[in-house]
Amino acid sequence: MKKFLFGVSVLALLSLTSCGESFEDIKEAINNETLTPKTIKLLGSWQLESAVLPDGTDVTNSCFMQEVIDFKIDGTYIDRRNQINPETSECEMVGEFVRGYDNEDQIYETSDNELVIATYKVVNKNELTLNFSIPFEATITYLRIY
Repeated sequence: MKKFLFGVSVLALLSLTSCGESFEDIKEAINNETLTPKTIKLLGSWQLESAVLPDGTDVTNSCFMQEVIDFKIDGTYIDRRNQINPETSECEMVGEFVRGYDNEDQIYETSDNELVIATYKVVNKNELTLNFSIPFEATITYLRIY
């Protein structure tokens, strides 16, 4: 009964929050256990709020704060990296990466889930913290935008 109620509540929530996800995608994610109470909290878009190095140095700037990541029900997320172009001093997206995540609070370098590069924690339903170890150590905080 708990599984049924969870499934029904997940489907209701996803009908409101997921963009472009089909019913079959949701059903498959539930059956494959990639969609759980833990991972459902991640679904949606998150905007960078702060980036802090291990020594406490906050390297956040207005360009970094334009960075958005999108978590999907299939266990992947899109990471869009922004940097200031030193030649033009303009903020530019320098890369878009498809990364993986799992139910064990781990973020992977690619969607193949081979190399753990960070761990995640949903602090409350609107704040997400990623603790990176690769390519550098940093704690990145994101706020939910939808």
